[in-house]
Amino acid sequence: MHLPGVKPLFLVGYSLLRATLTTTTTTTAYPQQLPFLPPSTTHFRSDSHLTNKPLKVAIIGGGPAGTSAGFFLSQFANASGNPVEIEIFERSDYLGGRSNIIYPFDSSDYPSVEAGASIFVSANKHLHQAVRQFNLSLETFHTDGSSENYAIWDGTEFAFESSRSSWWDTIKLFWRYGRAPLQLNALSKRNLDQFQAIYSKDFVALGPFEELQQWALATGFDHLLSTTGSDYLINEEGINVQAVNELVAIMARTNYGQDICVIHGLGAMVSMAGSDGRSVQGGNRQIFQQFAKQSRAKLNFNHQITAISELEVSDQGRSQYVLSYHHHPHQQLSSRRTTGDSEPFDAVILAAPYDQAAVTVLTSEAPVQVPHQPFVHLHVSFVVTNATAPSGELFDRPPDQFMARSIYSTMMRNVIGKGKRPLFNSLNYLKNLGPKEGVIGDMYIVKIFSEAPLPTNTLAKLFGSVQNLLWIKRIKWDAYPILAPLVPPSKYPPTKLGDKLYYVNGFENLISTMETQTLASWNIAMSLSKDVWNYVPQKSWAH
Repeated sequence: MHLPGVKPLFLVGYSLLRATLTTTTTTTAYPQQLPFLPPSTTHFRSDSHLTNKPLKVAIIGGGPAGTSAGFFLSQFANASGNPVEIEIFERSDYLGGRSNIIYPFDSSDYPSVEAGASIFVSANKHLHQAVRQFNLSLETFHTDGSSENYAIWDGTEFAFESSRSSWWDTIKLFWRYGRAPLQLNALSKRNLDQFQAIYSKDFVALGPFEELQQWALATGFDHLLSTTGSDYLINEEGINVQAVNELVAIMARTNYGQDICVIHGLGAMVSMAGSDGRSVQGGNRQIFQQFAKQSRAKLNFNHQITAISELEVSDQGRSQYVLSYHHHPHQQLSSRRTTGDSEPFDAVILAAPYDQAAVTVLTSEAPVQVPHQPFVHLHVSFVVTNATAPSGELFDRPPDQFMARSIYSTMMRNVIGKGKRPLFNSLNYLKNLGPKEGVIGDMYIVKIFSEAPLPTNTLAKLFGSVQNLLWIKRIKWDAYPILAPLVPPSKYPPTKLGDKLYYVNGFENLISTMETQTLASWNIAMSLSKDVWNYVPQKSWAH
């Protein structure tokens, strides 16, 4: 999220990883040696060398974590001189997981809009390396450029409204929040610098991390994970309460759908990270499509994995697994689904949230306990409208009063027990789509995040009339984990569920972004490579 005019004063964050559950629409009017891999100069032990057969690896989930895990593993196999065969099982009909696009009016005649994982920033080195490696093009993220006005709404009244004058907005910010914007800037930079150490040779040499708590300790983020964002910022960093409950709160609500008094400190800081958002032209999911392509993975779409079953130890002395699945040739035709079992795999990577995946794990050892991780249920409404700005009526103002085109909500009034939850988390006019025959004025695509679905009559009130609603698309997401502080009896999720059975998405309890899913998959691919080939890379892919 970028609040226009505020960038020089404090850094704000962005909507990152999101996952789709249901969608409804209403119309109303190959592998290559990469720079991070050193030439193989050491003899590497390899189980597959004993049989001269490739290591067969199944990856469950074709999102950022699954596709990048396959890519990194294929690179490690290449560097260590070992053959590998990778299969990705994806329950939907596309790659990218929570990175997907929609088209206004469901027509590719209009520019695509990111429906989930919207942008990434310069600090996200894996994603930028992918853009360079795969020759993709970037575009700058921005809201509709014809208006730079934004506002902070607390569900009852506006806590802050920008003007058309940047210098006057600066004065108002300091008048209301004191030196907090400068403090937040400095704090965000400090944490970004700390995050950048993850890509260093020294940090890579510490891995792979078999316990996520080890990763948290190694990065120094363990304390941020054990406290709430508001406690950390107010009680430890001395940021004034009003700034935290308004400026930082809107970032946490927009990016993670959670209040600043609930989300852990690291989640709050990630929300603030960066003001230089970029996205891939044509959709960020192209990165993950390329990860899969470059790994030469076999793709199995519309495959819902129901069980992972360990077989008896093979003649070669290693565990193997069989996947049971439902196959839906066309997802909407559930009556036509088929069931089956896969061929045996030497290793399995579960690259989907454990609870959502609903996979039964049957191993020879006692089952590894995975802490329950609830997700935020987020509603996204895309509206094409010819209303040049929201109507003031919904905000108890005259319908024709000028309103900001970017509105972010805070729970400030609720914190002091005198208010109600805002109707939405954020509203942004994204793009001017231009004119259309039969429509008065230009059309705009607007994106709204909310905790509950917004009915058509509410949207009509928000945009002036039902006639101003030219097209509506609603998406319900299990968007991101509820990032509660990790304090006893809370436990860090495991990275292994059995012998050569790995779990990537527990990392989302720490940080949930596209970039950090690739960092998590790097760690898992390194762990598998070390277990099977005794090979680990010497430096990060981003260097």
